Amino acid sequence: VCKRMDLVCQRMLNQGFLKVERYHNLCQKQVKAQLPRRESERRNHSLARHADILAAVETRLSLLNMTFMKYVDSNLCCFIPGKVIDEIYRVLRYVNSTRAPQRAHEVLQELRDISSMAMEYFDEKIVPILKRKMPGSDVSGRLIGTAPGPGPSAALTTMQLFSKQNFSRQEVTKLQQQVKANGTGMTALKREISELRLKVQEQQKQLQDQDQKLLEQTQIIGEQNARLAELERKLREVMESTVGNSSGSGSNEQSSRKRRKVVESTDCPRKSRRLQNRK
Repeated sequence: VCKRMDLVCQRMLNQGFLKVERYHNLCQKQVKAQLPRRESERRNHSLARHADILAAVETRLSLLNMTFMKYVDSNLCCFIPGKVIDEIYRVLRYVNSTRAPQRAHEVLQELRDISSMAMEYFDEKIVPILKRKMPGSDVSGRLIGTAPGPGPSAALTTMQLFSKQNFSRQEVTKLQQQVKANGTGMTALKREISELRLKVQEQQKQLQDQDQKLLEQTQIIGEQNARLAELERKLREVMESTVGNSSGSGSNEQSSRKRRKVVESTDCPRKSRRLQNRK
């Protein structure tokens, strides 16, 4: 590869990562300015999913920064995974252009996959090569001393020096191996912690959605209970009106019967008087 072309491409990749960080900060400031200050009101806001996606992108950017920028600042390499930059730009443009985006784990699935693969490959394959090029990695040159002058004890002193140098080199190699193992363990722990944080955020978002659904269901149940109470009240009124009508008709029949008896009783003495007069 042409060296000049290589340098130009490295510069473009480094500038691309810095630009995407600035663009993310700008998007996050715009969304935060429109969100309410209270956390309870933010959950029900229309920009809640926008804020969740931007927070997840921020964690990915911090992980990529910790993984690559140490070696980029030392001029040992450039920001290698350009596809990750393109995917971050795609997510940020999607968030800015969509009013009702999908959930964070659906939007960020591709970004998480390719960024995790890039960081794992960089830690396993490229970092060991870059550590050899770092200044101060070759410690063996510092431990070699000057040769002693001629004398009767020259052979003894040279043997002691060589034995001390071999012993110190073994210690240094052991220390380097321990440091390397600790570094790989720390990177793995950091990656696990970041993944756990993302899982916790997703679970919190799911719990918030479930709480919102429960509130909606309780509101619907309350409305249904109110409707049932109204229907029961109307049924009671109808039943009372029917019972009143039936009792009124019964009383009318009884009063008509009484009237007939009174009329008959008054007619009986008249008939008896007529019969006496005839006789």
